[in-house]
Amino acid sequence: MAVRQNSHLSDKHITALKDKLMSEAERIRANFQLKKQEYETNSITGAKDEVDSANDNILLAADMRFSNRESLYYKKIMKTLSKIETEAYGMCDDCNDPITYTRLLARPTSEMCILCKEESEREENQNFFERRSKSLGTVMSVPAGH
Repeated sequence: MAVRQNSHLSDKHITALKDKLMSEAERIRANFQLKKQEYETNSITGAKDEVDSANDNILLAADMRFSNRESLYYKKIMKTLSKIETEAYGMCDDCNDPITYTRLLARPTSEMCILCKEESEREENQNFFERRSKSLGTVMSVPAGH
């Protein structure tokens, strides 16, 4: 493990951020376990009518979208935890300036300072065609006819 050399974050700050990340990771793991148990319980239940089945499918689709988002966030947390002891944590990926503790406390997985993030979002919003999702790293296509 590399020794942390970034001086703008104190050991107390690093500990608070690490604790927050660990707490979020544990919350996500617990939610996944709970959803798994619910799914296993619901799959055992008896026959349902068409309306109940349709409603269950809608709820399952929403749960899957939410679980996918949580899974991506969990991966980001794990990446951040592995990076937290290095001098790269807390430094902006774009300009290499320190990310403020206030920003990191609000969003400990931040990889950009607020100025670079705002600029990135402005560019993303202005580029209507071939938008690129910063979270997913994929090109978002524009529906035909738009």
